[in-house]
Amino acid sequence: KIDIKAQEAEERIVDTSAEHIRELEDELLKLRIENAFLKELRRLRLEDEAKMREWHSSLAASEENSN
Repeated sequence: KIDIKAQEAEERIVDTSAEHIRELEDELLKLRIENAFLKELRRLRLEDEAKMREWHSSLAASEENSN
């Protein structure tokens, strides 16, 4: 009887550990997706900033040429 209870307790530990591993894997996947999203967002922001600098410099150059 004791062996059966010990075995059931061990099975619960294994089940809990397996569930915990699944939760960690899910969390890791979410973090990877979020990281990829943030990297893309940063790339787009830097791209927009470069376009704005280019636009401002071309605007300043055209103002200088018009005077």
